[in-house]
Amino acid sequence: MSDTDPNNPPPPAGAVPEWHLYHTGGKDKAGRTIKEVYELDDKYVIYFVDHDYCADHVGCELFYETTPEVKDLGKADAALAGINRLLDDNQKKCSREYNFNVSTLELAADALEMFFCGETTEALEMLNGLHDKLQAKEEGQRRLMYQLGAFGITVLVWGAYLVFLCVGWIHTGWEPWILAAALAMAGGVFSVCVTIKSLEVNVNQENGFLLSAGLTRSVVALLAGIALLLAMRSKMFAGITYKGDLPAPGDSLQIAEMFFCFLAGFSESFVPNILSKAADKKTNGKTTNGKTTNGKTTNGKTTDGKTAG
Repeated sequence: MSDTDPNNPPPPAGAVPEWHLYHTGGKDKAGRTIKEVYELDDKYVIYFVDHDYCADHVGCELFYETTPEVKDLGKADAALAGINRLLDDNQKKCSREYNFNVSTLELAADALEMFFCGETTEALEMLNGLHDKLQAKEEGQRRLMYQLGAFGITVLVWGAYLVFLCVGWIHTGWEPWILAAALAMAGGVFSVCVTIKSLEVNVNQENGFLLSAGLTRSVVALLAGIALLLAMRSKMFAGITYKGDLPAPGDSLQIAEMFFCFLAGFSESFVPNILSKAADKKTNGKTTNGKTTNGKTTNGKTTDGKTAG
């Protein structure tokens, strides 16, 4: 029968229980290999650890330890946890994104050092500024993914239309309706580009979800274009569109019809956007890709104690 206490497991092999003895290339008390000791003082230590995801993909993580006399770490922990959550920590080593993460964490380490030295206000401003810049970067990337979804499906439809038209695979009776849909999708993409800055996104939303959401906007525009052409050719808007007899359902589009079909694509902006509701649900649930923010854990690292990463 083992004499090991299950409530107090032995430390990992090579772990250094006393943080004053930490050094670059050594182990911390959790058994992690220290990539770099950024700052070592009698009251605190700040160091970096590379977490290996696979052979060539790593994530740089920031940790610290302090003496009990360093108090009121809650605000600094919260800001640092927000920074860690926004960093994509699974990157190829020495890649541009990996180096960006390292430089960001070095700035965060500078802010922590200021905090431990008593410059709490300036340190928190620095940490919150880093968080805001990272959040703006992540939200910008997600808006671009949303835009790409709308643009990609529109290019696909236009490409298919032009190819099928050139080889004669489109029935003449269907050609104006397909063109009307394609024009409306172009108008929808233009509408998305114009309003992209005001689009509500959340950093918790996956790229695939954003691509799908952007695609639905083009689908809405497609339906609007077909509906408008149907309304025009069924005499609902005949007075403001046509001079003389109405065209037959299979006749080619007139210039006025093309213009109105393009404008119909802007109706995608009147449909409630699923992104805002999805963002609200994820924010209220306080989850970030399996990581909790109100439980004060991030990637299995505590942020309410003496470590953060």
